[in-house]
Amino acid sequence: MKHSLFRVLLSVVSVVTIGMLSACAEKGPVLLEGVTYRAPEGLVAGAPKIVIGIAPFKDDRGKTVSVLGKRTISNYVENDLVVQGTVADLVVASMKEALKARGIAVRDLPAGDLGELAGKTEGAEIVVGGEIKTLWVDVSSQPLNVKMTAEVQLRVSAADKAEKKVFRTLVLNSKVERQDIAFSFDAAAGALSEALSAAIDQLMKDDEFKKKIH
Repeated sequence: MKHSLFRVLLSVVSVVTIGMLSACAEKGPVLLEGVTYRAPEGLVAGAPKIVIGIAPFKDDRGKTVSVLGKRTISNYVENDLVVQGTVADLVVASMKEALKARGIAVRDLPAGDLGELAGKTEGAEIVVGGEIKTLWVDVSSQPLNVKMTAEVQLRVSAADKAEKKVFRTLVLNSKVERQDIAFSFDAAAGALSEALSAAIDQLMKDDEFKKKIH
């Protein structure tokens, strides 16, 4: 009897939850704010010793330039998750924040071949740029069961002004999976921020890159 009552109550809660989700959700794009680079705990920025120029990143994801995810609610309501501006702008801003957090001065550069940019750019010893292969968060919302998967893959190259050529090219990969009982935009932004930060930190920890910037 108790088990039957529990199942009935659970069914009622599920129906009510579905109704609330569908009532609150509308089709169309939804702005996802707060996706940013998050520096590792305890990181201390030293005195600036070098200037790094950041060239625009090419968006090779094959998706709309401002869309960075999708939320699906109970398999019938879908929302594109979008960023203010473009995903490429987000990556450049995050790369700059990662360098600044380590005491490295940065400057914006125009698009172009990194070797050529390194050779003719004044005031920057190193030039960084690349392509965005993946930057996406997928959210599946069911009653009392929300699954999030955030994935980032960046192909990043760095060129040396003195050598006038690319000295390092890396493919940076990161994936974050989370499960919760309720959806929140902060959680989605947090998962994607974690994946993006972990990918960028792979560059910051690379021995060849570290030799050049320190």
